[in-house]
Amino acid sequence: MAQGSESDYRLLPSFITSTRSVLNPRNRDLKSFGHAIIFAHHPTDWSFHRGQPAKESRFHQHSLNSIKYPVLPNDILTLEERLRLRINLFSFEDALGYKRFAMYISKKSFNMEINLLFWDGRYAWIKHFSRLFCDTTK
Repeated sequence: MAQGSESDYRLLPSFITSTRSVLNPRNRDLKSFGHAIIFAHHPTDWSFHRGQPAKESRFHQHSLNSIKYPVLPNDILTLEERLRLRINLFSFEDALGYKRFAMYISKKSFNMEINLLFWDGRYAWIKHFSRLFCDTTK
């Protein structure tokens, strides 16, 4: 998958957006990982209809500014320890978003768990996991 760049904000496939399960940050920098983590930590501080931050959060200032961006999927294991979060990472193979799969499932024992969607070098917060995977079987 291609790495994100400062000007390549990407929309999710319509199948995924129609589930209203994923919050895709509208940032145009390389920090979609950080923005997705903030969405999960502070859902009431964000303007969900635009996917843009309403204000900076303490978590962002202290924990996420020190991360080297862009974050690659193989950086997740290290970042879990640093952020004290269980991070599960999912993606999709086709342009329509139907072929979804798990890239990484955390085995950590931290209290907070966050599910992220990764595509085209970008991250988004999976707000409603069951809505995103409702059409799949066990």
